Amino acid sequence: MDGSISQESAVSAFSTAIIARSCYLFLDSGPKPRAPATDLPTEILLRIFYLVYAENRSLQLESFHSEHLCEDWTHEEPLSPALFPFAIAAVCSRWCDVAATVPEFWTRMTVTVDKNPTDISAIRACLRWSRSLPLDITVTRSIIDHNTPDEVECQRSQNIRALLRPHLNRIRRLHISVLHSATLPFLFTDLDGPAKLLQSLKLASAIDDGASTQIQSSYGPLVAPVLDTLDISGRCLQDSLLKRPAQTALMSKITSVNISRYRPSGANVEGLSLWQTLRTLSQLPMLDDLTLCDVHFDINQKYPTVATFTLSRLQTLAFEKLDDSHVLKVVFAVLIGVRLSSTIIIDCKVNTLGRIGFTDYLTFENMDVPKNFINMLHHWNGSSLTLDNCDGVDDRFFDIMSRPFKSTSEEECYIAPRMTKLRLLNCDRFTAPALKRFIQARIRAASAPQWGFLNPLATESDEEDMLMMNTKAIGWLDVRGRGPVITKADATWLSEHVQMFSWDALQPDGKRYVVEYDSKKVVVK
Repeated sequence: MDGSISQESAVSAFSTAIIARSCYLFLDSGPKPRAPATDLPTEILLRIFYLVYAENRSLQLESFHSEHLCEDWTHEEPLSPALFPFAIAAVCSRWCDVAATVPEFWTRMTVTVDKNPTDISAIRACLRWSRSLPLDITVTRSIIDHNTPDEVECQRSQNIRALLRPHLNRIRRLHISVLHSATLPFLFTDLDGPAKLLQSLKLASAIDDGASTQIQSSYGPLVAPVLDTLDISGRCLQDSLLKRPAQTALMSKITSVNISRYRPSGANVEGLSLWQTLRTLSQLPMLDDLTLCDVHFDINQKYPTVATFTLSRLQTLAFEKLDDSHVLKVVFAVLIGVRLSSTIIIDCKVNTLGRIGFTDYLTFENMDVPKNFINMLHHWNGSSLTLDNCDGVDDRFFDIMSRPFKSTSEEECYIAPRMTKLRLLNCDRFTAPALKRFIQARIRAASAPQWGFLNPLATESDEEDMLMMNTKAIGWLDVRGRGPVITKADATWLSEHVQMFSWDALQPDGKRYVVEYDSKKVVVK
């Protein structure tokens, strides 16, 4: 394939080839010149195709609910120029005919809904060639332009869903990523019925421009007994789950939920009900992973002082682009007593968030809250802290972290006392000496006699190590991305006082200060 074709997605090239093939068959303009590779024997071509197919497959867990390994597609960008089998089938009609004889090749489909969409005949061919095998389907766009609406995207998507509807019972993964929220399907009109193989469902839009204006027919619910991953827009959540609580019981195996993109326009517009959302999620008995991203929640509702539900199995929690810290406060209030493995907070307003609950791995990214970092970490009892692109991480931050916030003749209480791992990514406002002072203070506190500062968030059922907030030394340090200069003396000191230590800091002039792992020498690259 030439350089111009290689820049085109394999799916687009395949769609164009199918259209051209139909024209050739209709016009029948005589024999065409053929390249030598197209004349290879069928058995040789099949052997080559199977080798390429094998490179695109790997052993993976059958599902989150199973420890059984099965062969599955490896991840590849849906619009990759080399996506199998579309890149091969687009070469020539004979290669396409040979590939079409193997149904397994066609169990992964990508369909575009741009102004140059995947042709209907190409979609029908893929569905036909896959026979009755399980399908992984991605519906997406080649270009996302927030400033240029696509008036016919909704109609194109409806045409595609009409083709997919008879095959719903054999779809394993259905990922729909479009421009307009109004394009997204209703779970009960466009995706109704039994979906006994559906494991992953994604319904996402780049912008929230309101709910769909199409007429909702009165079809039955979506029955998805093995669905374990749900990535859904706030619009779909509101229309399909919050208003139909009985639907949740038909998806009881869900372990991971991502709710995104709910930004209704207008002044004093009502947001998504946070309390109703959490209560609906609490009805998923196996939910252990939750992400809330770019959602405007209604914070003016009156919430009960005590939650009558919980998310007791939750292990990982992520907040991204949330515009009100009360959202985080309400969620953590519901999670009182729940021990999280990981909490990630990205680009959120947390000006009134006083504390983080039980979470072992804590990550802050794209945050600018110098004072409130300290407030949030006061009673955090986890072991690993990651700070990525946070302006508040400066020398003053480490100076405060180096001092006990409470000191008496019997005890000294430090912020984040159980932290032993610290990762600093793209933080360039602190200096190596300030970081050294913090490391030294933790070593001193850990080696001093400790009276056992009681963890105020602990319960009687917690292990002894969780009951007490005894201060520990930093045993693992990683500095990467934008970061401060480090001298040979600082590198030597850190390597002697931290068990695992790495440093690779990028400077404004493009130079990188890297500490070699074995020699601990500072190399400027």
